[in-house]
Order: sequence, then C-alpha cells, then structure tokens
Amino acid sequence: MIHRYDYKGYTFVDETTVTDEGRYFARVVVMTLGNGRVRSQRFIDLETFRNEADARRRAVEAARSWIDDEQGGKDRLALPTNFSPFSG
Repeated sequence: MIHRYDYKGYTFVDETTVTDEGRYFARVVVMTLGNGRVRSQRFIDLETFRNEADARRRAVEAARSWIDDEQGGKDRLALPTNFSPFSG
C-alpha cells in the first residue's frame, strides 16, 4: 500500500515495499507540483527493516527532514549517512 502526504508545499509518497526475504525496504519519493503536474522529484532509498511500521516511519521521517533541509533547515539527522547531494 502506498501512502501519500503533503508537507510544507511538497508532496511525498511512501513507497515502502516488502523484499524477497520478508523484510521491508523504506523508500520515499518527494515531489514538487505545479499546475497539476510533477515539476521535480527526488527518490530517497533507505534501509531495510524487520517490520513495515518501522520502515514506513523511517520513510516519512526522511522525507520531512529532506524537505526541511531544502527550506534552509540544518537537520540532516533523518537522512542516511551515505547520502551525498547532487552537485552539478
């Protein structure tokens, strides 16, 4: 089941899925919308968890942290330690 949230002008979708091993892979997609269309999106792949509730909680936490950081915040606590921003 996919869960959709709105937070501070962004939309994010919790795409947590079950793995072949029966664990739960936390993944979230953060989007900005404009005129009814997706203007940008960011995929954040996270860890795997033993239960679905923990994986979903992690996905929501990471999405909110990423959005807060995009808006000038300093909280990188919820992002994975191997996350490195794209520089182009």
